[in-house]
This record gives sequence, C-alpha cells and structure tokens, in this order.
Amino acid sequence: MRKKRSRLKFSGTLIDEKTALSIVIENGVVVNLNSVESRVLSRESNSIIFAPLMLDAQVNGGFGVSIQDENIDDEKLLYLSRKFLSFGIAKWIPTVVTAPEEKMELICERISTAILSNSELAKHIPGIHLEGPWISPVDGPRGAHPKEYVRAPSLKEWQKYKKASRGKILYVTLAPEVDKDLSFSKHLLKDGVKLSIGHHQASIELLERAVDIGINMFTHLGNGIANMIHRHDNPIWFALGNDRVSCSLIADGFHLPKFVMKTIAMAKKVNKLFLVSDTTKFLGLRPGVYKEFGSEVELLSNGKLCLKGTPYLAGSASSLLDCLTVWYKYSGWKLKSCMKSCSAVPSKLLGIKFIPFRLKKGCFANFLVLKK
Repeated sequence: MRKKRSRLKFSGTLIDEKTALSIVIENGVVVNLNSVESRVLSRESNSIIFAPLMLDAQVNGGFGVSIQDENIDDEKLLYLSRKFLSFGIAKWIPTVVTAPEEKMELICERISTAILSNSELAKHIPGIHLEGPWISPVDGPRGAHPKEYVRAPSLKEWQKYKKASRGKILYVTLAPEVDKDLSFSKHLLKDGVKLSIGHHQASIELLERAVDIGINMFTHLGNGIANMIHRHDNPIWFALGNDRVSCSLIADGFHLPKFVMKTIAMAKKVNKLFLVSDTTKFLGLRPGVYKEFGSEVELLSNGKLCLKGTPYLAGSASSLLDCLTVWYKYSGWKLKSCMKSCSAVPSKLLGIKFIPFRLKKGCFANFLVLKK
C-alpha cells in the first residue's frame, strides 16, 4: 500500500517582510520554491510570514505536566516537546526550581536520563536550567520560591546536581549577595556553566563585580526583585545600561506593563535581549480554579494566572509564541528583531546549536508560518 503524500502550499513573505515567496512542501520537504512579486499576493498571503523556529530558555511545564513532578520521565517530556513544536518552539530548556535538595537532584537525574536515552528528546532539549536554590530568602526578591528551601551556596550540593544531570545543566540563576566573595560563582563558571542574576537584591557594587568575573545574564528582568528599589542605584537601570549583560524577559502582557516593555526595548540592543515564557503546567488548560502547592490558583480567560481572588500573579500560563505576539505589539521592534529574541539571541548566548533557517528546495521545512 502506497503511503499517502502530504502536500502543503503557502504564499507569503520572509521574516524581513520584503521578500515574497511561493512554497510547496511534500512530506516535510520543500519541493518547490519561487520568488513572486509582493503586489500579486492576496490579502491573506500578504499576512503570512516565514520565520525561524524558536527556543524557550525557561519552561516550568505545560499542558498539565510539571517539570517539578518527581515522576517526570521521557514520556511526559516527549509530550511537552511535541506540544511546544506545534507552537513553533523547536528547542526548550526545562527549569528546575527551588525545592528540597533530594528532589532537585532526582529531577535533574530524571531529565538527563530521558535526554540521553531518547534521540528525539535530545534534539529538542539541549539542557537544564537551575533557578535556585541559591537565591534571596527575602520576600519580594524571592518571588514564588518557597522560603524554607532557599539555601546558601554549597559546592557539595552543586556537585550532586552536576553528577545527577550528567553535565546537562546549561545555566543557573542565582543571587550574587548569597555568594558575596563570588567564589561559588567562579567555581560554576569554571565548570562551564552559564550564570544568570535573578531573584536577588544585590548592590550595584556587587553586580559590577559579578559581571567582571563573567556573569553576563539577568533572569526575567523586572521580576524577582523588591517592590521598592532605589530610584537610581537599582538592578533594572544597571542591566539596561550595561552592554556586557543580556536580559531575559517574560513578555506575556501580565508580568510587565506595556510601557515598561517599551522602555526596555528602547534601552537594550536586539542582540542583548531574549524572550522566555517561564510557563507552568497551566499553559493549555481551561480557565478555572486549580490546586497548586497547597493554594488555589485561578487561570482567567485572558490567560492570566493568579492566586484565586487576588490580582497577584501565580506564574505564567503563556507560550513563547504568545510572548512574541505581545512583544511585537508593544516593543516597537520589527518582526525580524522580535524573532531573533526568540531564537538566535538565546541560542548564541547559551551556546546551543540551533536549527538553521533555510528556505531552499530539497531542505526540510524547518520553519515557522506566522499570520500577522
């Protein structure tokens, strides 16, 4: 019995929003590719954009699956990977957050085992992000991380995670002030791990020293800091005004007001800013009230996730594609620059080999079709 051929045809423009193309895809391969004049495109085709696939560098879960589940395995990770791929997210980094040492060690071990034993997963998950436990214990900067499990840096503990992950930890978010002499940070950098500043209340002087030793990232800028900060000497101004550091951003429309996003977009260069979803298991679930960590959270119809009956955020339930849409709307950046913040920028910063964006006859159709 002959296998039925899958055939798709698209007309639209490249991410530069100038070059118009007609593309035919059969069984996942580009079999025909022709340049066309943009003026002959229909109104619908004019709204079609061919773009690179995306990388989400901070994911806590989605579609009912939590990375913090002690029973996380290759089946659940594959389910997530395939779901994310339907949103144009070809690579993603699971985030292991502040928890008891044994639990964090176990989750690192289970994720790394799944990656190393499954070739499909290995294509989609380049490594692990540790967010905690070496963060500020103070209310505000600590965010939603449980205070009872925030800990002082320990090389012995780090070695456990390093061994459990089989070297798959790509980057660690920590607070510089819990490592005042930065000796712990220097050790991690020597181990080849990238470091990112987050959930902290470090002084400007300490931030300068941290950057001097090679820490060159800030995690979800504008979140995970104190509500009240100095009008001048504060970490947001420092990160925006320092070309040696790159910043991740949760541009879901809830974590940061639109005027803040616009200001950040004007201050940071395109190659120094990247978007993350920081999404949780509530992505893709129906609006309603859910139990989580002993509390009730509510997923609203607009996608906002908050503590039930309050305006306070309980995390993210948005995809990176949602964040791209919001960022394009409010940043003032061209779409090509917005896409870089979801692909080329984080992959280069984290040393991840990314799927090249090629539109050539005979190539696999590894690209995203967007509708403006």
